[in-house]
Amino acid sequence: MLTMKLNVLVISHLYPNPANPMAGIFVHNQVKALRDEGIECRVLSPIPHFPFYPKWRDYQRFPRTATMDGISIRYVPTFMMPGGLFFSAYGYFYYQALHNEVAEIGRQFSFDLIHCHTIYPDGYAGAKLKDAFSVPVISTIHGSDIRLYPQQSKGVYIRTEEALRKNDHVITVSEQLKRDTQKIVAGVEATTIYNGFDPHRFSPMSQKAARKKLGISADMKSILYVGNLYKVKGLHVLIDAFARLAAQDDQVNLYLVGSGPLQGELQSQAREAGISNQIHFIGRRSHEEIPMWINSCDVVALTSLSEGLPSIIMEAMGCGKPVVATDVGGISEVLQHRRTGFLVKPERPEEMAQCLSILLAENEGLAYDMGERAFTESGALTWKRNAEQVRSLYEKVVHPV
Repeated sequence: MLTMKLNVLVISHLYPNPANPMAGIFVHNQVKALRDEGIECRVLSPIPHFPFYPKWRDYQRFPRTATMDGISIRYVPTFMMPGGLFFSAYGYFYYQALHNEVAEIGRQFSFDLIHCHTIYPDGYAGAKLKDAFSVPVISTIHGSDIRLYPQQSKGVYIRTEEALRKNDHVITVSEQLKRDTQKIVAGVEATTIYNGFDPHRFSPMSQKAARKKLGISADMKSILYVGNLYKVKGLHVLIDAFARLAAQDDQVNLYLVGSGPLQGELQSQAREAGISNQIHFIGRRSHEEIPMWINSCDVVALTSLSEGLPSIIMEAMGCGKPVVATDVGGISEVLQHRRTGFLVKPERPEEMAQCLSILLAENEGLAYDMGERAFTESGALTWKRNAEQVRSLYEKVVHPV
């Protein structure tokens, strides 16, 4: 089948940058997969600009243009307030910052479509750019932009609703997110396309070899969490669950790969529970190193209070590891309870501890079987599959029948 050439302008504040190289790595992975499908993408990424704010100083120090894995990126300083103050105005701030950049890119790169990541603020700005540049706009909804942001204030809700009405189509990363989106705008044109993973990078390898390379114990059982140390990730529940497990078994470790504002609080919780020597705060690690961490563990755990569809689920499946996760967002759409892992209710540390115990202490054969099934089923969740579906949607939007 003959496919058309498409040029796409991607707008995403969720994009890796030198100040935060792991930010929105899933957006970059999709852009790479789209390139492999013959779609040329250029990226505009709004970055925080607020004079004299020390935490954002690093954003002022790196070059405004970059090429990452052959993808052209422009970082656009955008007025933002510390702590998300006046967040309901961010959509307009984004539009103001992006307008001239889009005009300049358009002189060298004739784009057919704008693809924004998050419906607000990016998709709101994209809808205004659609009017200014007469091209269709699509936004991908990732989770918090529908499940959390609109509840912050009436202004954010109104602008989210406006963005949904003005976008030509939205992509949701789970069916649950699609239902949540249609509660805000009943008739919104929405398609669910699951995020993916790179099977060349995330694949099974020897646990012993992975542990040796990472310098961690070859004999201890291990649980892995990968992600930001944010409140929405429910990590106080994970540490509570681990404390219950550690009370029964001192041969189990918990590794937290990621960083965030809760680290000090979580370390205090671990100290108070007397399990500091069994909980390891690894900090942020490169995307290239994450497959090694997954392969080193016995089980991946996720205690989120709210989610869209976290990439770590697919990445763990690709490495043949069982997952114990809270049944929130779209997680149950890819993680099958008692088949490829366990689903537990949020904020239930005793339930989380019980499921981890089943896999680690009571039935190691079950953990292996679940991991095998997870690996088999991961084949339908690759970035290549995602890009094929996104390309098909692009074609329908750019050239509607």
